[in-house]
Amino acid sequence: MSIERELFDLLEPPPGGVERMRARLAEPQRSRASFGLLALGAATVLALAAVLAYRPAAPPRSSVADNVMVAAPELDRLLGRDTPPVPLTVKHDDQPAQIEELPSSDPQVRIYRVL
Repeated sequence: MSIERELFDLLEPPPGGVERMRARLAEPQRSRASFGLLALGAATVLALAAVLAYRPAAPPRSSVADNVMVAAPELDRLLGRDTPPVPLTVKHDDQPAQIEELPSSDPQVRIYRVL
């Protein structure tokens, strides 16, 4: 405790300082925050206006590469398009074999017979 007293001297407030501090605490707080909110709102509006002015009005034109990619048959299932039937090939002992498609009651199921 004696070390604290040696390090930190007790200081008296300046003359009239206590009365000024009590008067300041008794006053209603000034609205300094309103200026900050006004500045923040103005900055937000300016940033939004800059973004809207920079954004192009029309969507960018699609390139030929984009159209070729969308037309790829590999994406038919993902894009919900009907897939063209793929011819089925069967090999038996490394020789092509004939197949016959049999009727099925379910349109999602194909049945084949190897001849």
